[in-house]
Amino acid sequence: MDLAHVALWVSDLEASLDFYLDGLGLERRWSWTGDGIENVYVGIDGGELQLRYDPDRTTPVAPSRADVDHVAFALDDRAAVDDAFERVVDRPDSAAVAEPHVVDPAGAYAAFVADPDDYTVELVTPIE
Repeated sequence: MDLAHVALWVSDLEASLDFYLDGLGLERRWSWTGDGIENVYVGIDGGELQLRYDPDRTTPVAPSRADVDHVAFALDDRAAVDDAFERVVDRPDSAAVAEPHVVDPAGAYAAFVADPDDYTVELVTPIE
């Protein structure tokens, strides 16, 4: 069994696409629109995110971290984590949540950033 995708509601589709495509380097895979809701899939070889945009939505988009803690992307090594973190936090639509650091219990090196809707995104690699 493989994980096909994770769907996230976004408040500004273009800002989210810019963050995930230009900021994180994911690829735009495919899209469709149904009942006025745009669905754009972005991803890498390991899976996809479905960005869902409803221009008529009136409720807040991103849940609190009490509901959805984070979405994680595995990178090749510490340098890749550091590079992705720096590239993303330099953007006006993102913020650092936690700078790159060792997470001993997980045996990982990770950093956390916020996307344009304040979803937390983890950039992680196993400790070598």
